[in-house]
Amino acid sequence: MKRIIALRGKGNSGKTTTIRILHDLLMTNGYTEVQSNFRINSGDFTTIFKKKNSLIGITSSGDTYDLVHDQLQGMVDKDCKICVCACRTSDRVPPGTNAAILEFHDYVNEFIEKAIVESNRQSTSNSSDAQILLGRIENGL
Repeated sequence: MKRIIALRGKGNSGKTTTIRILHDLLMTNGYTEVQSNFRINSGDFTTIFKKKNSLIGITSSGDTYDLVHDQLQGMVDKDCKICVCACRTSDRVPPGTNAAILEFHDYVNEFIEKAIVESNRQSTSNSSDAQILLGRIENGL
């Protein structure tokens, strides 16, 4: 079963940071980078990993319909079994990020809500949310 796992949250809630942490978790848990434009401390990225003969794509671009759709389309075109992306809690202008995700009918969609916490707990929350995403990926392989 092919899946899109979307980390959904408000702007500036830590979605990109969480997916960057997920990138590091995948690297330390036996996943091999196949293609990546990941840069330390440098904005949005897309990486395709391989494990157990399956491709897993992750992207932190999640602010507009075009960004989400185009990044997901690239992962779908490469036959990723699991795609992870960020998206907004609610779309500012239809069609938005949620609509982009729902367009991939051959994939089951799962939305994970980004935890909302006080700023002094954000780092712990981002790490916890990244662990949740890793668990969903591991269960899907």
